[in-house]
Amino acid sequence: MIKIIVTLLLIAQVALEANSYYQHRVSQFELFSLENTNKVVMLGDSITDRGVWNELTKRNDIINRGISGDTTIGVLGRIQSLNKGLKVAFVMIGVNDLLKNRSVEFVFKNYTKILLELQRRNIKPIIQTTLHVGTLAPEIYNTKIYELNELLQDYAQKKNLKYIDLNKVLAPNKVLLDKYSLDGLHLNGAGYREWVKIITPYM
Repeated sequence: MIKIIVTLLLIAQVALEANSYYQHRVSQFELFSLENTNKVVMLGDSITDRGVWNELTKRNDIINRGISGDTTIGVLGRIQSLNKGLKVAFVMIGVNDLLKNRSVEFVFKNYTKILLELQRRNIKPIIQTTLHVGTLAPEIYNTKIYELNELLQDYAQKKNLKYIDLNKVLAPNKVLLDKYSLDGLHLNGAGYREWVKIITPYM
């Protein structure tokens, strides 16, 4: 029963956040799109959105383009709002698609479109694993997340793209560790600290 309630809350959160919040965030991103002083972008959903990336990385050339509740469809719909001077994009997206019961194949197809569009814009994409969810969520979600990450890793190898496995640290047993999350989906400060440790060498 607890798992069912948690799942319904997660799905409700995705639906709620994906409407006006998405539109408001994109309208801001469009205002800044002509600026070219930033070199690195964090691109994704709420897990990215909640990171205070300038302070976490101690860099002033990094921007946050996460949107709570976002999906691969949403990222494709707003990718044109990315800043012109960007050189590197750290991408993490897909968990909300899976919470909406979209197929792994559907998510992967959209994900590759995102990667290709970034390359077309001369932005180097770096694939970060979609994070596993915590113990309260049904196991089926982590099964799908694992399948998606396997496809992404294979794609990265074939296309000579960088693939960073965050789950090795944050979810070593294919389940997000409780010490890195309060709700089994989003990260706490310790989780973001570990995330930054992993990706800093690639910035």
